[in-house]
Amino acid sequence: MGLRELFSARITSPLSARRDRRVGDQIQRGVLVIAIAMLLAAVVVAILLTATTHSGGAGLTAFALFVAAAAIGAAMGFVFGLPRARVADESTTTSTFYLTNSNLIKVSDWLTTIVIGLGLVNLGKVVPTLRSLSHALHDPLGGRPYSGAIGLSLLIVGLLAGFLLYYLWTSIRVRELLEDAERQNQQTVPELRNQTLGEAREAASQNNVTLLVPEDAPDSSRVTRQAVPPGTTVPSGTAVAVSTVESAAP
Repeated sequence: MGLRELFSARITSPLSARRDRRVGDQIQRGVLVIAIAMLLAAVVVAILLTATTHSGGAGLTAFALFVAAAAIGAAMGFVFGLPRARVADESTTTSTFYLTNSNLIKVSDWLTTIVIGLGLVNLGKVVPTLRSLSHALHDPLGGRPYSGAIGLSLLIVGLLAGFLLYYLWTSIRVRELLEDAERQNQQTVPELRNQTLGEAREAASQNNVTLLVPEDAPDSSRVTRQAVPPGTTVPSGTAVAVSTVESAAP
């Protein structure tokens, strides 16, 4: 996605075309716009801090703090926003070649419990910890009376912004991508009955399913039954058992 497309207002586009845009596309565009705007704001703050403290290291330190906090927040937003797969009852679904990996979902649950628990336990230590962090950032950010407050603000804003933006992007855009991939992996079982075995093989190949047929069954034999009803949605490569009978000689 180019910058021209990213920031284009699309004023000439009809209202119906805007409504047809997927929610994930809107979220992706909004996240990119806000992220770039916040990076530019961090650069402006770094430049102003450099100019007022007459120290180039203070500006670089401020920008590095913001980027590091945003990166940590983005990682947390990804873990917490990862969509949870909807797994159906194994006894009522056709078997697939793989199962959805839920390790990150488990990590998200554990981290949520740990963060909330530790936050509640150490709630009284938040203010002293922030004060100590502000004092630690005072000298690296130029030694001005406001240096510690600026550093603390950059950390908090970067962490929250990275978390919220990446959480929205992951929970909506990544979910759409996963659902698209899942739909592309799904195939529809064709009607195979009353066809010759050769025709059934061709139809199955076009729909990315395989046939389980009796051994030594000729291609001229006719399919009388199929184990999976036509129109059923199955994973790509699913085997469909069929029964055949010899075609009557002309």
